[in-house]
Amino acid sequence: MARTANYAAKIESLEAKVAKKQEELKKLKAELEDAKAKKAQADYKKLLDYMTENDISADTVLEAIKNGELSS
Repeated sequence: MARTANYAAKIESLEAKVAKKQEELKKLKAELEDAKAKKAQADYKKLLDYMTENDISADTVLEAIKNGELSS
């Protein structure tokens, strides 16, 4: 005899799993944004430290960028 499928229970179970994964994804995205922000902050500090050590002003850097003197 064929088993009868309990689709309502299966659907409910899958919806719960999807909700759990969505919450995990939300947390991971928050961690990613936090890591990106911390990296940007560290990079900015390195830039400021370099500028200070080499007595370079922000205006000098901006002018160099505008004139194409800096390459990536």
